[in-house]
Amino acid sequence: MAHTVPFKLLALVLAAVLMVVAGTPAKAEAVDALTILAIVGLAAAGLVIIAYLIIANVEGDKAAGPGRVVWMACAEADSCKVIPAEEAAALIGAPVVDSGDRQGP
Repeated sequence: MAHTVPFKLLALVLAAVLMVVAGTPAKAEAVDALTILAIVGLAAAGLVIIAYLIIANVEGDKAAGPGRVVWMACAEADSCKVIPAEEAAALIGAPVVDSGDRQGP
């Protein structure tokens, strides 16, 4: 097919029309009430998640350390007692985690 002047002119006109149509701004429409509620709900859920994560990180050390006690499971109700966390860790063979050994802020 030969690229003659009429075909080039037609291609130029079609390209110009396409750019005008694509460049024309769309008509502004009002935002639906359900869309507003959805956006507000997502924002509130995001705030709740962020607040939960901040509180969880500030809450403090949860490791077994000095002064913490553990309830040990027992077979008889009369022989149950509270023992220090270090002793409970030694009974099960778990290392005692010192708060200085943990990685954190």
